[in-house]
Amino acid sequence: ALAAQRLRELIQAKLRAVEAARTKAVGKPQAAKEKAESQPASASLRVDSAKLDALVNMVGELVILQSRLRQAVKGEDMAAAADVDEDLERLTDAMRDSALDLRMLPIGTVFNVFIRLVRDLSASLGKETTFVAEGAETELDKTVIDRLKDPLIHIIRNCLDHGIEPPDERVRAGKPPAGRITLSAGHSGGNVVIRIADDGRGIDLSRIRKKAVEKGLLAPDAEVTDKELLAILFEPGFSTAERISDVSGRGVGMDVVKKNIEAMRGTVDMENAPGQGTATVITLPLTLAIIDGFNVRVGTESYIVPLANLRGFQERFVTETTRQVDAIERMGALIPVVSLRRLFVVPGDQPEYERVVITEVEGEMVGLTVDQVVGRQQAVIKSLDDSYRHLNWIAGTTINGDGSISLILDVPRLVRMARGKYEQQAARENRMR
Repeated sequence: ALAAQRLRELIQAKLRAVEAARTKAVGKPQAAKEKAESQPASASLRVDSAKLDALVNMVGELVILQSRLRQAVKGEDMAAAADVDEDLERLTDAMRDSALDLRMLPIGTVFNVFIRLVRDLSASLGKETTFVAEGAETELDKTVIDRLKDPLIHIIRNCLDHGIEPPDERVRAGKPPAGRITLSAGHSGGNVVIRIADDGRGIDLSRIRKKAVEKGLLAPDAEVTDKELLAILFEPGFSTAERISDVSGRGVGMDVVKKNIEAMRGTVDMENAPGQGTATVITLPLTLAIIDGFNVRVGTESYIVPLANLRGFQERFVTETTRQVDAIERMGALIPVVSLRRLFVVPGDQPEYERVVITEVEGEMVGLTVDQVVGRQQAVIKSLDDSYRHLNWIAGTTINGDGSISLILDVPRLVRMARGKYEQQAARENRMR
């Protein structure tokens, strides 16, 4: 009897959820119209009628499922209720994907801005430049496109000011008088990869090194790779421009570009070929609304580690030594370890064994110690309330199936913090020897 009562309660709850979802999907025409009219122009978008028709058809299926669910409740038919539950899960997933698809726009919608930018800046700099766009049909979440515009403008300005040479210099170098900037976009492994390349003079790495030494970012005798020198371009306030201009070198450097890209859970890298040009490669998720990750627990607290940064798991026995050592061996090398229990001041006793979640950002690995790995989870991201935006290591929150809340970890920040502490500790130990 208790089981039947519990089943009835669960079905009634699901029935209310179906009704709420149907009402929200269908909406009230007048209210929707009034709300749309009150939104700014940037908040509106054109939707392919085929996408809208697909969503409306799913709402029709939802109505049928609601009727089936009501019949199951009346007859207390557990088998029928289980069938409806499976169909409802399938339909919910499809409606989620369809609703997110409504927000997808071709990235080519902003290309006209870049065409005008290249034309006008080329004229003001006395240069000849051709702008080529590839993959304009590649779709991205409208929110991503809106937030991507400013970083792309900054990168294209840099290409024109620092990369593309004047016509006479290009001719002397055996190049055509007109330079070329290519913006290409395409899908790769569930992400969108955007590449902005020029055929200019490339980056003078010796100049970067000199500036980095002058600013104290690099020791004069430091041995660094070309990739590490290029990474210095993303340091706050770093610029190789000798003078401030209206085009670039205005004190707003590539560090701002990197910060904006990382805020969208993306990455940015530089490629360089001296005398042939440079390329900036941006990798972004298709949408900012959903994230794939692993749910982990520390005490009673729950966290989400984004799947894009996950590289594996290890287990270690907790001793006094491991409590004091903030490192773990991974494939023959030591990597820093961050205790989420200490970082977030989680109460309770540390277990005898702890799991180490191995994460990676830009080739740097860091372990995060947790009590338990619950499993893979697709999380709908909820933004932090303004009063909680000061939490440095949190990218957002999500509501779990049982109604509890998980915090989504900002892994890039955690990795930078851990690597910084690890390098400082290593430097102190070297000085003591």
